Amino acid sequence: MSRASLLCLQFTLLCAPLTAQAFDAALAEVQGEYVGELKGANPVGGGPLPIGAQVIASCDKDGANPRVRMVMHMGGLPGAGWRRGMMRVSKESPLVDGVATFRDGKRVATIKDGAIVFLKPDGALEGVFEKVVRASPTLGAAPPPGAVVLFDGSSAEAFEGGRLAGDGLLSVGCESKQGFGDHRLHLEFRTPFMPSASGQGRGNSGVYVQGRYECQVLDSFGLVGRQNECGGVYSIAAPIVNACLPPGQWQTYDIEFKAARWNGAEKSQDARMTVHLNGILVHDDVALTHATTAAKRPEADSAGGLYLQDHGNPVTYRNIWVVEDRGEYVRKAVFVSGGPSHGYASHEHRAGCMLLADAINESGLPIEAEVHVGWPDDADALVDADVLVCFADGGGRHPFMRHMDALEPLMARGLSLVCLHYAVEVPKGKPGDRLLSWLGGYFETDWSVNPHWQAKFRALPGHPISRGVRPFSINDEWYFHMRFPLGMQGVTPILSATAPHTTMRRGDGPHSGNDAVRKSVARQEPQHVGWAYRRADGGRAFGFTGAHVHWNWAHRDFRTVVLNAIAWCAKLEVPAQGVPSKTLDLQALQANQTGTPGKNFDAARVEKLIESFRR
Repeated sequence: MSRASLLCLQFTLLCAPLTAQAFDAALAEVQGEYVGELKGANPVGGGPLPIGAQVIASCDKDGANPRVRMVMHMGGLPGAGWRRGMMRVSKESPLVDGVATFRDGKRVATIKDGAIVFLKPDGALEGVFEKVVRASPTLGAAPPPGAVVLFDGSSAEAFEGGRLAGDGLLSVGCESKQGFGDHRLHLEFRTPFMPSASGQGRGNSGVYVQGRYECQVLDSFGLVGRQNECGGVYSIAAPIVNACLPPGQWQTYDIEFKAARWNGAEKSQDARMTVHLNGILVHDDVALTHATTAAKRPEADSAGGLYLQDHGNPVTYRNIWVVEDRGEYVRKAVFVSGGPSHGYASHEHRAGCMLLADAINESGLPIEAEVHVGWPDDADALVDADVLVCFADGGGRHPFMRHMDALEPLMARGLSLVCLHYAVEVPKGKPGDRLLSWLGGYFETDWSVNPHWQAKFRALPGHPISRGVRPFSINDEWYFHMRFPLGMQGVTPILSATAPHTTMRRGDGPHSGNDAVRKSVARQEPQHVGWAYRRADGGRAFGFTGAHVHWNWAHRDFRTVVLNAIAWCAKLEVPAQGVPSKTLDLQALQANQTGTPGKNFDAARVEKLIESFRR
């Protein structure tokens, strides 16, 4: 289906009533999420376009006129490929004997038996979308030690007005007897299937943190994502993306809340919260400028209970717990190291990760780092991580290649990413598109190149990653002419240098040269070899193409820019002088290397190089 056809899709409505007995079951059966690809629909070329479709069931008040609305998200489902600002198409069709049929001239799309089938005007298959059921990665999360368990299904005694709804569920219209200041909240909710309702009457409730600030609960499946829809902070902020799942499914809110600060009767600092809906970041440290509509209490210098609003709909809750006053939240950095690669002191992934992790752990910052050689054996190692650091071989051997589907929801909920040297390269196509969306840039074969050269970084931008880093020059295998998003959207170059003409001495090849990069070098364009990226999902990223040469970690500025980037990606305040780290000598650099020195290893030459870094 062409892009023009999708934009102007006009559906033919085919009307026939369902029997009363079949009505609810047929609507519920067709409603949900579907994923697939359409051949020839990618407006920028490059093969089939991934698309996520959300199908929403509705009917008139008396049950007549059953119909569905299909919302197609170009790029994938919300939070899993699609983000706000990307193309979105929405149209309706009646439901006839359990089938919804859409027509655009002779082109037909049919929803039936758990799939959407697209046919071209000549009858050829254009694509099949399969129905999927997504679940929040925090669904069923167990309360950690020390948590205040407000509801575990056994009793509603922790709530004023608390009532069990049967099957160990909590009804709406209650407030926790215990109040909270700074805290982290986990709860699970389920909105009812109400196809004849609309707007604020469709599965409405609300989670009022401190009884003051509402995270909306509503059946907003398939809507655009406004401040009064599910995931919104009512009357304050729309969600980054509408991460709402279909009604009838259990959904999760995970909220980190920092209470307002007061100077006597005057508020000196707004309350703030970071919110994940179904594991997807929907608010990133948003300021709560006022108590929201229908709040139980006004803003004040006091704790407040958790209020679950009764808006007249049978919304239910379960698994509610709070971790109080976390103090300074300790971030978690997970390093994924590749194995042996290029010989002694080259592509030294394990030792490089270990010295960076040691520096992070010794920095005094509220962050803890752990190193895994290869993909973590523990499947949950990344679930609570704040930043993933990958230093490994790339291309088809990249550690991500077998785990991209697992990484997709982690990135969507805001996991930050740092990739070092060869880890900025994956095969172009779908892997490259994914890494580009997560990292903000990547090495694309037949576009980017990998020569060794002396990069001279004559100036650095006013960015937190640059703090304490002086202009410097160093020889490494600096990949350049990276593939960045159109218009460098979201990207801030950190390390940029002009590549000398000598970098173009090799012939053309997937990694060595091409017409585009030769023209760029001839024009003396700056080449960005270190960059920061702010993703639409709230995650951050840093790409760094150096670190082929292990000894270069001894260079303070080289090392500090990477440490700063890890701290920034973990959403920490980078110290004014940069993340501190100890001076590295030859013995420290030789520790933990996977290889052994060859007979031509010249320790004196390496020590001389290290000494030159200190001048």
